[in-house]
Amino acid sequence: MFFNSKTQQNWAAKFTTHLLVAMTLTFGTLVATKIPAKADAPAPRNRLTIVEIRLLRDLIDGHNFAVQMAQVCVEKASRNELRTLCEQVIEAQQQEIQTMRSWLNNWYGINYQPTANNFGRNVVKQLESLNGSKFEIEFMKTLTSHHWGAIEFAGEIIDRAYHNEFIELASNVVIQQAGEITQLRRMLREVYGIQYNGATPAGSSSMEPEPSLLAPGTSR
Repeated sequence: MFFNSKTQQNWAAKFTTHLLVAMTLTFGTLVATKIPAKADAPAPRNRLTIVEIRLLRDLIDGHNFAVQMAQVCVEKASRNELRTLCEQVIEAQQQEIQTMRSWLNNWYGINYQPTANNFGRNVVKQLESLNGSKFEIEFMKTLTSHHWGAIEFAGEIIDRAYHNEFIELASNVVIQQAGEITQLRRMLREVYGIQYNGATPAGSSSMEPEPSLLAPGTSR
């Protein structure tokens, strides 16, 4: 069977994303590639780079949402392991936000500030209203679903991004967040006896997925 270059690119992107997830879930959190803090020369404006601008903005906003939820976790979580995980989420994703903002500025002359939609604000408000075990369970489920959305979106970035640096960052997102999903699911299982996937398997109609809180392509 023969494939055109676009088909091969799509297949390779999906395979890479699934392989990274599988390796991380099997062997634990892998050492992520160091992401450059500064970008190179300005990029031309064409169909590919216009798509990349949208991808950068959406991932910045998704990361910002995760940081806001994790900040609530640091204040409310009673378990040290969960607080530590949330501190790691804040540190890693704030760093990636700054990296992507620098790329938007250096490549495209865009000074972009993270934005929050009504859905995200409502989720954060709901988490702020909970305490104790109710908070921890709801937060871990929510962040797990968010991370699955981020991994799915990273696959689109790997497929469609113009710059290799952005593709590297997306690969890093897959590795890092797959490891955090494993940790969150383990805590839900061991502490609260809850078996939770956070994502519906492809082709399955047996269960409704939790809302993907990253949802970069959804309406705001």
